[in-house]
Amino acid sequence: MTDTDQPQQPAATASRLINTRVCIDDMLGPYDAKLNPNNRWNGWLFPNFTLDTVRKIAARTQEAADEYGHDVTDTIYVIDGGIDREGEPRAVVLHVSWQWFDEGSQTAASIIQPHDDGLYSVGGGAWTWHFATWACICGGEEEWHVTHCECGLPRPDDEAADGAAPDTATPTGA
Repeated sequence: MTDTDQPQQPAATASRLINTRVCIDDMLGPYDAKLNPNNRWNGWLFPNFTLDTVRKIAARTQEAADEYGHDVTDTIYVIDGGIDREGEPRAVVLHVSWQWFDEGSQTAASIIQPHDDGLYSVGGGAWTWHFATWACICGGEEEWHVTHCECGLPRPDDEAADGAAPDTATPTGA
């Protein structure tokens, strides 16, 4: 990996983050996320997720590994550890790249630490996250964080996210 291929670190300030939805084609998502749209790795996004959303991503990656094989699917695990001193849930988020495990690589597993805001960057700098989109009745398509189509109509009101199957009123992959 050259210096230009190195993933950028997540944005340091929350003021640069937007609320949106992201997905990886039809494999993962759409999931609610916060991200800096200018922070990219080879053009792909660096989303940040709540622990509840990470749990949903973990369940889906484990299902995909069962379906397609561990050799081609990275998996996320959330290991619960009770409550911390501040009364917050304590958890370890583990990212396993099984394809590197048999190679004896030191990078086959890594712990994903939460940022200061409590959000986790899952797959940023390695996975092909992109914006989920929504379809307007006029035929236009917009990225999820865009609340109005170019024709002026608002995005349909819906709460289906975090891995729900898309339909005509929910976001679709771009």
